Amino acid sequence: MPEKKETRKFSRRSFLKASAATVAAGAAGSFLLTKSGKKTASGVTQKAAAAPKVTHKYNFCGICSANCGMVAEVIDGKATRLLGNPDDQVAKGKLCVKGYAALKDLYDPDRLKYPMKRTNHEKGPGVDPGWVKISWEEAFELAGEKFNEARENYGPESIAFFSRGHDWMNRLQRAIGTPNHIQHHSTCFTTYTAVWRACVGVGNRPFMLDLENAKYLLSFGWDMPSKAKNMSARDYVKAVSNGAKSVVVDPRLTVTGTLADEWIPIKPGTDLAFMLAMIRIILNEELFDKEYVEQSTMGVEELKAAVQDYTPEWASEITGVDSSIIEQVAWDFGTTRPALIPNHKRDAGGPNYSNSWRVAFCKLILNALVGSIDHEGGQIFARTPSMPGFDQIFPPPEFPEMKPERIDGFEKHPIIGPTRRGDFATVTDAILDEDPYPLKAAFFRKHNVLAFPDAVKFTEALKKLDFVAVVDVWPSEMVQMADVVFPEPYFLEASGFGARSYHAFYPQLALREPVVEPMYDTKGYGGVIEGLAKAMGLGEYFEGVSGGKLREEQLKALGTSWDELQNSPNGLWSDEREFVPRTSFSTESGKIEFYSPELEKHGYDPLPYWQPKREMPSSEYPFYMLISRPGMHKMTATQNNELMLQAYPENSVMIHKDKAQEMGIQEGEEVYVESRAGRIKLQAEIIEGIRPDCICIEHGFGHWSKQYSLAYQRGANEGDLIPRISIDEMLKINDPGAGSCMNDFCVKVYKA
Repeated sequence: MPEKKETRKFSRRSFLKASAATVAAGAAGSFLLTKSGKKTASGVTQKAAAAPKVTHKYNFCGICSANCGMVAEVIDGKATRLLGNPDDQVAKGKLCVKGYAALKDLYDPDRLKYPMKRTNHEKGPGVDPGWVKISWEEAFELAGEKFNEARENYGPESIAFFSRGHDWMNRLQRAIGTPNHIQHHSTCFTTYTAVWRACVGVGNRPFMLDLENAKYLLSFGWDMPSKAKNMSARDYVKAVSNGAKSVVVDPRLTVTGTLADEWIPIKPGTDLAFMLAMIRIILNEELFDKEYVEQSTMGVEELKAAVQDYTPEWASEITGVDSSIIEQVAWDFGTTRPALIPNHKRDAGGPNYSNSWRVAFCKLILNALVGSIDHEGGQIFARTPSMPGFDQIFPPPEFPEMKPERIDGFEKHPIIGPTRRGDFATVTDAILDEDPYPLKAAFFRKHNVLAFPDAVKFTEALKKLDFVAVVDVWPSEMVQMADVVFPEPYFLEASGFGARSYHAFYPQLALREPVVEPMYDTKGYGGVIEGLAKAMGLGEYFEGVSGGKLREEQLKALGTSWDELQNSPNGLWSDEREFVPRTSFSTESGKIEFYSPELEKHGYDPLPYWQPKREMPSSEYPFYMLISRPGMHKMTATQNNELMLQAYPENSVMIHKDKAQEMGIQEGEEVYVESRAGRIKLQAEIIEGIRPDCICIEHGFGHWSKQYSLAYQRGANEGDLIPRISIDEMLKINDPGAGSCMNDFCVKVYKA
């Protein structure tokens, strides 16, 4: 038997330990934007002379992908308050701090207000772009000319789109004939996507969790309550308040951990070993849901044989967690129904380490072993409305043939490649080296420089491009690298509808109506794309296309209309029906495959064998690097929001108090954090709730755009520390999800 390790295990903390975050969210919800005058007893400012005209508008939040339904209060044409829509499945009458504070974004004076053209050809931090205001016609003409120059001189593949998927953008990309559509997902959740595609046969894994009905919640780095993710925070608190046991396995004590029964500070990047030992115990002791496993899964015997070497003692040596704790967690998880390992994006199964896809595989297996895939208290497939797609409603002309080879090498990954989401980690070197071909022009929408691994080097790559066009609401760092800027309206100025997906037990749509009329000379994304297409001579691909007709045809398929949705008494269309669990899946076997022929066919391990992370601490870089995100902010998009900035003004370096004392570092003292990719300077934050061999930095800061009057030069960008990866390196990692290994590096810390 290995020597027993001393592992800290913390008992349930009072809810008051997390009250600061809860109070901050609640307080943000009560503020009003009003004109000067006399306050009423309810706190609403009124005009002295006449009663104000009060109206209410329905919308849904555009800050994160949860899209919580909103009700906006408008007084005399000014939006004054946002509330959660009580009939919306996602919001359930609540918003998070980011949603409540969105009015500060709407009325932010730093917003982009009109199209702009760059006059200074030099680019980079500290460089004045020399913006001049231009008309929309001029902006389209300039962008169309430059994109056509790239297409004619270097081929259509010399143009890349960096944007979330969007019907209009997807069509223009195909009309041009470029294979290069690159999204942020390789830094977000492609490891999960690959596993669910291979083992469950779905296009993407479900994001919906029935936390409220779970009786045992086992979190491996999942920390959505800390991130103020509305439905996760709300339902997690309900679950633990109703007696559900919660165990958090995380190198750092988070708000989620303070609400848990136990916090287990595991060694970073070793969650895989913990889970493999759990699977061994659950199978050997027959703790699994036998009926569910027999009916809905395939490969359990192969899995059982594969995990026999992964004993709790073996896992203890790797994880730093005592074997008795691993055994107890496995027994509790296997014998409590319903049990759930919640997961979202950048938790232990997200693209953090070279072994993260195997962690995602184990999470799927463990949830299936206890019958928690698409069952009450488990991970649920959202019941979304079935509507015709863009190409069905607007059949396109024939598209030109495009090269299969992409600038980022994403097509070389056969499981995740067909999603065409792209890889942030590999694109920098590909641009700089012009391998496999030169990239000359790029079109960005809401993808900031600070989101890329080794952001400093990515900035250098952008300088190499002949032309950069950017669509955004804010004067971000990407905007500062642009040659032409297309301003977009804020979501509270837009119209449309959105399907409920993050918490959809039945099909439901939420209405988006303009809370206020557009305040500036902006255009919606579809309008920008159509304008660019026409300027490029590709207008035929959008003949007859309109957002109004798309809405009407999609709603007609549901037996309703745009007029009916606009006149809905609660801003919703709902098709309430009984929840019926799924019994079959879209794999060749029709079952969830613990042994994956699809993975094996493409050269990946068909079972989740052990694999260590890529990079370990050394004498030069002794600390594991952890990256988190503050609940008051959405990535790099909200640091100019006055309310959110008051709640969390800048990031810092979290260091364990014993290590800080050993290094002579005091609270608030400036220190350098350095990796093999770069160096940043931040203030030290001395805490107890972190492993002594780890440091943690929260993402979203380090803005160098001088057009941000509040966010400019607050904190630092931890992305400057993240090593980028070449296409060849990525292929050697052999990750079916092509994850960016966002935490798979180590750092040193020293006084500035």
